[in-house]
Amino acid sequence: MDFGPFSFLAERKIEVSGKLLETVQLEKGHLIYQPPNRITPIFEIASGAVKIGSYTPDGEEVCYDILRPGDYFGNFQYLNGQFSEFAKSLTPVELRVYDVDFFKQLVTNTPTLAGWFFKVLVSRWCRVEERLFAIRSLTPQEKVRKILPYFQVQILDASGKRFSLREVVTLQDIADLTGLTRQTVSKVMREDIGRMTKSPNGILN
Repeated sequence: MDFGPFSFLAERKIEVSGKLLETVQLEKGHLIYQPPNRITPIFEIASGAVKIGSYTPDGEEVCYDILRPGDYFGNFQYLNGQFSEFAKSLTPVELRVYDVDFFKQLVTNTPTLAGWFFKVLVSRWCRVEERLFAIRSLTPQEKVRKILPYFQVQILDASGKRFSLREVVTLQDIADLTGLTRQTVSKVMREDIGRMTKSPNGILN
């Protein structure tokens, strides 16, 4: 079990009220929260995948990130109400749901958890910075090739099925995360598949 609030409590056999921490299972396509809802619990993904994003004025989804087991999401209430996103399950998911105040108190008052939480935050910031750098500096082909390995990781959903994130994300999701259009992403991926087919060893150079 990866280190975090849940494992910390379990290892010390600390019992917590269901109002402060509970585990839920949701089906694929479940809208966990959406605007204008600004008050949410803190969610930890135990299994499955979740998409977070927002909506255009026309109501179209814009993907911010694709989250996998071990990731946390929700409104930590540090931004003075500047929170407007949706979260949707891409597969059957198992989530650990923490009361916001309980989560923040636990992390703040436990040095080992505080250090862990800083590491989690820095890792997410680094991921965002790398994607912004790619959007500003790489060619369309390089952008797609750089992000695809993230989606090729094998994970388990809440039903026990193993899958790669590439199976559940759309071309539009990849486009949103790379600053490209869906058509450009599709073209780049078709061209890369064509080159792999022609390569004698099946490896893309």
